[in-house]
Amino acid sequence: MRKNEYRTLEEFTSQYTGEWNPSEGHWFGLDFSYNGKEYRLHTGSMYNESDTILDDGRTALFGLYIKANADGEYNLLAEFATMEEMLLSTVIENTPFREIILAENTELLGQD
Repeated sequence: MRKNEYRTLEEFTSQYTGEWNPSEGHWFGLDFSYNGKEYRLHTGSMYNESDTILDDGRTALFGLYIKANADGEYNLLAEFATMEEMLLSTVIENTPFREIILAENTELLGQD
């Protein structure tokens, strides 16, 4: 049985890009596992009240985190100004995120 509901990048990106006010079916975060480790995609900064400004002056819109402990705390892997930059990133196991989010062995654990 396939654990990952995403079959195309468009299915994934349509849930995390666009207007959130009202949400119109968009999500703020996604918890998922890949190769036995738990991760989180979060829109905006997960732990800071203000958005992160990247070194190039752009605002980070997306962050990828790895679960640090059983208490549900996460460590930041990287932040990105655009969806495309996140999809191309290789911060998880040196594999492009666009491949991870569609992989059969990626399990979607929850969305909020």
